Amino acid sequence: MTMCSDNLPPLIMTSAQGSFAQKTIRQRKPDIIDRILSHNDYTPEICQKLLDFKDEIESGQIKMLKEPTSDRRVWLEEITPWQNKTWLEIPWFLAEAYFYRRILEIVAYFQAGPWMHIDPFTQMKKTDILEGLGVFTDIYPTLLKENCLKSFRNVCYKALWGNRGDLSYIAISENDMGAQPEKILINQTEEVFNYLNRKPQKIAYIFDNVGKELFFDLALIDFLIETRLASSITCYLKNQPFFVSDAMSGDFLNTLNHLRVSSRPELRALSGRIKKSLLSGQIHIENPPFFTTARMFRELPPCLHTQIASHDLTILKGDANYRRLFGDRHWHPTTSIQKAGGYFPTSFLSLRTLKAEIAVGLSKDKLDQLEKEAEPDWLINGKRGMITFYQK
Repeated sequence: MTMCSDNLPPLIMTSAQGSFAQKTIRQRKPDIIDRILSHNDYTPEICQKLLDFKDEIESGQIKMLKEPTSDRRVWLEEITPWQNKTWLEIPWFLAEAYFYRRILEIVAYFQAGPWMHIDPFTQMKKTDILEGLGVFTDIYPTLLKENCLKSFRNVCYKALWGNRGDLSYIAISENDMGAQPEKILINQTEEVFNYLNRKPQKIAYIFDNVGKELFFDLALIDFLIETRLASSITCYLKNQPFFVSDAMSGDFLNTLNHLRVSSRPELRALSGRIKKSLLSGQIHIENPPFFTTARMFRELPPCLHTQIASHDLTILKGDANYRRLFGDRHWHPTTSIQKAGGYFPTSFLSLRTLKAEIAVGLSKDKLDQLEKEAEPDWLINGKRGMITFYQK
């Protein structure tokens, strides 16, 4: 199952000894369970199930979902090929995504009762939103709002570095929100600005995390609308909790409300413009269940493929969307964007800080430089970013 398929390179697997993929399952997932337990007043029965799940991850075989939910068939299709395998013998993205789906079953997220639709990560998100608001309040008033490359580049950089904030990767603590162009390994802001500036574009925006990142995402979508680089924006958010801090529709609206009650007039005005665009339909929210599965963008269901294809440009935020775009596979870093991602139904812009052992589109000179001069964990430590644009 780890071999190439359809001429694609092999999947990144949790079985690779010493890999970052293996570390995230062996160390970080049990840590996340501990954080869930410390932030929620669950019943003794739910707490014991969470502890049992820790044991399963560390030494047991993967178990199937038991609840008769609408997405159970999809997960059975994903997990069945890996029956009788442990969590350290399966594709990495599958292991991560299924972990969060199992958490929701254990904490009775879909069951009628006191825990139904209660996000187990609520308290962590609340803290992250308040911390992010402080950073955003200091920086946002300094951003330029004109339709020019300098302003566009600045707001893109802030959206890029906001992606460093990620509650599922708590080891990353890089907080610098300056331009740092020397840390952007691929920087195609000028190309995408020229593309957008030719005529207003219909944009699909696939979000990542709450907190600092979501605040700067709002600044970017507002900038695109206000400068008429975008004619409309469809915001794709998660339909249920995923990867700890991934933004759901409620998180989006909650973040807007924090801006609405701010003491800073610039932040209140930003909230008002976005809410006005939501009411007019110029900004629209979607939360299809595909985004909380383990499937890659090559596997978009036909209706969602058609919906995304109706846009001129897709903006993909963050590392998980980058991994989905390129299949979470062992591409050589100098592989062309066309070869690895040219299948995607629209032109795309990926804003991503490096938090996974995957990269494409690097020049040979850049790769040689990184291998000689960068720290050994440059692919995963969150210190560098990529602004990757592909025009169909």
